[in-house]
Amino acid sequence: MFRFTRRLRYSCRALLIAIGVFIAAVGFSQSMRYPGELGPGDTKLGRYFDTYPLQLTAGDRIVATLRSNDFDAYLHFESPDGTEIENDDYSDDNDDSDARLDVLVDVTGTWKIKVTSYEEGEQGEYLLSVNRERLREIDAQIGVLDSRDPVSVKGEHYDSYTVELQRNQRVIVSMRSEEFDTFLVLNPPQGPRMINDDYLDETESRIDFIAEMGGENEVFATSYAGGEQGTYSLRVLLGEQMNVQEINGYLDFDDPELEEYGFFEIHPLFMEEGEHLILEMTSEDLDTFLVVEGPDGFYAENDDYNELTYISRLELFAETEGEYYITTASYDAGVEGNYTLKIYSFGVSGILTRSPHQLAFLNN
Repeated sequence: MFRFTRRLRYSCRALLIAIGVFIAAVGFSQSMRYPGELGPGDTKLGRYFDTYPLQLTAGDRIVATLRSNDFDAYLHFESPDGTEIENDDYSDDNDDSDARLDVLVDVTGTWKIKVTSYEEGEQGEYLLSVNRERLREIDAQIGVLDSRDPVSVKGEHYDSYTVELQRNQRVIVSMRSEEFDTFLVLNPPQGPRMINDDYLDETESRIDFIAEMGGENEVFATSYAGGEQGTYSLRVLLGEQMNVQEINGYLDFDDPELEEYGFFEIHPLFMEEGEHLILEMTSEDLDTFLVVEGPDGFYAENDDYNELTYISRLELFAETEGEYYITTASYDAGVEGNYTLKIYSFGVSGILTRSPHQLAFLNN
């Protein structure tokens, strides 16, 4: 059973939204990759554009990545009402020219992905990867932080909500505001809390959480700084009850050591095209460090997920079938300790290649 409850300020009654028990597989993931080229013949408004229309449903999650060796990639994502979200450089690496967007769709209708370059007149080949995850939006709230709300010990106003999850149930909580710097906290029934300040920018905080046990999870919608007030939106989206493989390991002086980091172990993993995984490395003894390498130069790493030293987390969309290598490591040299690696799987959806400007799999 899934339950979302907002604890009202002026009443002991709770707003309750319940969904039936048999909802284990409410979402799925689909992937597509399209190799294209910017240049003469494309739309040009100072920069060349290729446009891809998508028919989407509220609750969909779209992760789009644009890569090019020929130009500085730039992505736009336009909503049905014309509002645009954009990204230039996804990572903080000055040499990284990839662009990436991670959007929770809030309006059903025709959305548009626009592929372009950061500089005017740039041309060349590119690869656009689009991953669609279907989630179920179980509630959306418009809230206000003001002087009537409770205040934390650090002076932040907050509203509290309750989300009831099954074991290995996935939930995404998103908080947005144009009036203050949002901050989200999730307290599970047991274990350490999850926090997020800026997901991609200061207007959104997002917690992507997989429950280790069933029960009530308390969510606090608040601000980053004390005394901030204003209106915010809060969305709760239900994902799958995930399949999970758990590996327990121990890092010590019998293991090799990474240059500039600590001891490490390697876990090979075969992934098929289109496979969607979430990896989580946790430890009570170590500052965790997680790296994945794979075909075609694939590389991803994470040290502190949401600035928490006890957990590293990576989400993988396999664009190429083959052997991937998971490195579980200590961030600090010479530190021994236990760790747990969890591999959460969504299953295989397949990667399709379509004719130009068609993302047909997204129309279903």
